[in-house]
Amino acid sequence: MRLLTIIWIIMIFTCCSQADREDDSPTTIKNNPVIDTVLVNDLIINESATDPYDSLAKADVDTTTLNGKREWIMNQFLIDHRQNPDFDTSLDLTYDGFKDYVIGYYGQSGTGIKNRVKVYFYQSRCNCFLLDEQLSGLPNPTFYIKKKKITGFYIGHGGGGGGRLEWLNNKWTRTKEFEVDNDDDSTKWMITYPLSGKKEVKARPFQMIPPAEILETNIRF
Repeated sequence: MRLLTIIWIIMIFTCCSQADREDDSPTTIKNNPVIDTVLVNDLIINESATDPYDSLAKADVDTTTLNGKREWIMNQFLIDHRQNPDFDTSLDLTYDGFKDYVIGYYGQSGTGIKNRVKVYFYQSRCNCFLLDEQLSGLPNPTFYIKKKKITGFYIGHGGGGGGRLEWLNNKWTRTKEFEVDNDDDSTKWMITYPLSGKKEVKARPFQMIPPAEILETNIRF
């Protein structure tokens, strides 16, 4: 009888231990903090990967040099525009012996040709580059450095305009402007010369690049 009692007690403890192990096992897996941490990290990585330009804002650039200053400007351009430029180059656009900085890119909206630029003049007083709003606002510019003139235009399907700037008295001055509306065979190109007040009207077929007699340009389709 005593032997049977001992065997019965052993069987009860064995069953209880197995029940405890079966209850603990799924709880441990389900609430495992390592699994939760992995999921959170994956979400953070995915969120940061949606903006590939974020790293540019945190890039360590040596702006004590002109190359470093141009690199910083390019990084800001990429952050602001979310697109790669078509080119960047250095030109002396103020005829002071120092190279200015130009970034060329293609615009995102409009029915006409959309070549655009950002122009930064070098400033010797601060050894830095500053954005020039006037030249940066020129659509489809052509720089004639030796002739000291710049032309630009934008013509969409319905019409547009443009003009010419010349370097006069140490600044870029508008010396010619034109406007045109798409009137098919009766299209007229309205030309004005701001410095003299002279006006011209020329009947020419409508086109999205101005004829050479209207405006000199190297822009092509």
